Amino acid sequence: MRRLPPTGALEAFLATARSGTLRAAAADLNLSPSALSRRIQNLETYVGQPLFERRHHEFQLTPTGERLLVGTEPVFEKLGLLLEELREEKQFKITVGVPPSFATAWLMPRIQHFRTEHPEVELTLDSSGSPMAKLGMSLDAIILFANKNEHQIEMHELRPQRAFAITAPGLVDTRSGLKRALLEQPLLIHRALPEILPNWLKTVGFDTLPSSKIEYYDNGPLLVSAAQNGLGIALVLEDMVNFKSGTSGLVRPFGESAETPYSYFLAIKNASGSRRAIRWFGDWLLNEAASDPRNLMRSTEFV
Repeated sequence: MRRLPPTGALEAFLATARSGTLRAAAADLNLSPSALSRRIQNLETYVGQPLFERRHHEFQLTPTGERLLVGTEPVFEKLGLLLEELREEKQFKITVGVPPSFATAWLMPRIQHFRTEHPEVELTLDSSGSPMAKLGMSLDAIILFANKNEHQIEMHELRPQRAFAITAPGLVDTRSGLKRALLEQPLLIHRALPEILPNWLKTVGFDTLPSSKIEYYDNGPLLVSAAQNGLGIALVLEDMVNFKSGTSGLVRPFGESAETPYSYFLAIKNASGSRRAIRWFGDWLLNEAASDPRNLMRSTEFV
C-alpha cells in the first residue's frame, strides 16, 4: 500500500484552505497556530511544492494546493459520512420541533405508525420556544406553519391550506347569496394572515369587499369560536377547524374554497441526531400527509 501523509496534516490543509487564515483554522481544529503551521509545512515537504501563498495573515492556495483541495475534499466528506453512519447504527436519536396544535390534532394520532415501522428510532418531540431559531442547533427538523413566499430555507410542503367562510347554523340565508350575507353580517378575519382575504375575494368573484364591517382576531381558535357563537362570517383556513375540538354544527354556507400561500411544512437541518433516522421520519411524514383524505373540504357541515 502506498504510504500517505498523516491524516492530521491533510485535516490542517483542508481547514486552512476553507478558512483562509491560520488562526481560524487552528481554532476549528483546537490546535495552536504554530502546531497547525508545522503540519502544513510537513505536508508541503511530502508533496514537494508549496500549497499556500502566505500574504500577511492570509493563506491563498497555489495551483498545486487547488489540485490537492479538489482531490481530498470529497474524499474526507465521504469518509466523514461513512464514519457517522457507522456510529449511528445503534444510535437512531432525533428531535423534532412541532407546533402544539399540529402535534395534538394530527401528528399524535399517527405517530404510532412511525414507531411501528421504525422501533429502533428514539424520537423526541419539542413544542417549546422558537423552532426556527433552534433548527440545526437542538432540533434536527421542524414542522412549521408558514407563508411559502416568505421563507428562504428549503421546506417540504405537508398540508397546503385552503380558505373558506364558516358560520353558525342559520346565521345567513344562503338563498339571498354571499353579497347579501356580507352586507348583513360582519366578516371575521385573522389579523396575522393578510393574504387570505384577497385570495378569497378573487375566488368568489368580488373586486372589493361588499361590506366594511370587518372584525379582526389574533388566533385561529378564537376566530372559530367567534363563528360558533354567531358573531359573524368567519374566513378561516381549513386546519383552524380541523385542529380545534368541539366544532360540531359549524357550516360552510356557500361551499367555496380559495387557495392560499399558507401551509404546514417540514424543514430539516441536522443538529446532533441520526441522519438516517431523520430521512426515515421525513419520508414517513410526507407519505402520511399525501395520503390524508381531509374529507372536511368536501363537506358543508362539520360533524
